[in-house]
Amino acid sequence: MSEAGDHDVPVKAKAVLIDPQSMTVVWANEAASDADPDSARGTPPGTSVDRLVPMAEALGVPEALRSVADTGVARHLRAGLVSMARGSVAMVVSVYRLPDGMLLVLIENAWQIGERKAGSRHGSR
Repeated sequence: MSEAGDHDVPVKAKAVLIDPQSMTVVWANEAASDADPDSARGTPPGTSVDRLVPMAEALGVPEALRSVADTGVARHLRAGLVSMARGSVAMVVSVYRLPDGMLLVLIENAWQIGERKAGSRHGSR
């Protein structure tokens, strides 16, 4: 059940709508706009997705956008950020093609429960 004050809790997941022709931002939710360091009043249309998605190039976001625009098959990208004994924090980026052809990009930091992989940076010695 939700509590009375839940409606005041800000959404932390970032949502961005991308024009598949120009590969630029058409719309971004408040969480995504707040991530844009150069924008005091929201993300202006025409902004590059690289400004709103941390590590976009390293994650392969531009390639995922092109692939989803061409095929319509959703893509899910993941980058581990912090690894701990009980799990890790990862950035998860999902790209979907909407019925009108626009691309929806969802970005969130997610807690992944599980064991550390052997040989990881903080692996056991």
